[in-house]
Amino acid sequence: MKYSLFIFIFNYTIINTTIAQEVEHNYPVGPQATNCDSLDIAGLSQTESISSIRASKYRFDQSFRLTRKQGFQLGEYYSCDNKEGFLIIKYDGKESLYHNVDKLIWNELISSSDPEGYYLKIRQQLQKYP
Repeated sequence: MKYSLFIFIFNYTIINTTIAQEVEHNYPVGPQATNCDSLDIAGLSQTESISSIRASKYRFDQSFRLTRKQGFQLGEYYSCDNKEGFLIIKYDGKESLYHNVDKLIWNELISSSDPEGYYLKIRQQLQKYP
């Protein structure tokens, strides 16, 4: 019985010590296991930019695809800082790239009951990549 109590206390102490070692930083932490911070798409065509964006690693990326021949067909979002990022939309077979898109807009788009209607409503407000 004493031996079981000793093992329990020993394991409890180790687990708490391990968990307590996680430190919250008071300074910005750079991207970890990503390469999006060094992504340079300046001067690239939209098609080349989209390929570079898709090939990079991000902290957050999410996409969806609709099986339609026309209209809203695809949405992709890539963010390095989890606050704003790139939005790729495929509409009528043509891909458009938007940058500096707030993650809240992406969340509203994917949670909308009518993603196409939401996109058509906000697309003029988005910063389109040249």
